[in-house]
Amino acid sequence: MDNMTFFENFTSALKQKWIEYFQGNRSWISLQIKVAGVRTPDGGQRPPSYFILGAINALEPKLGNLMVPFYQLNPDPDKLIEVLGLNFDPDMELIKRSEKTATLKTQEADASRMLTDS
Repeated sequence: MDNMTFFENFTSALKQKWIEYFQGNRSWISLQIKVAGVRTPDGGQRPPSYFILGAINALEPKLGNLMVPFYQLNPDPDKLIEVLGLNFDPDMELIKRSEKTATLKTQEADASRMLTDS
């Protein structure tokens, strides 16, 4: 596996872990966003960068090995959030995922009905 594929897989896994963590702790993290939210490119808000970095470092111990070189390259936490693919509104992402799941279930149900009709 080349480095770019590793990084893409790694950031995808980080995003999934962050979303799951956010979902499980949504009530109090949403309060944090109200107080200190950061605008996102998707038109929403997210918690401050240091908050996200702390959470994902606890969730993914392997990230700790990358933090020193990342910070040596660019110590700006907002840029690091961008590089890690975490500069998005987690509420909007959860809505998007639930809509995608609902669409897939509808498609599966339609396909199942078509099979039983034949």
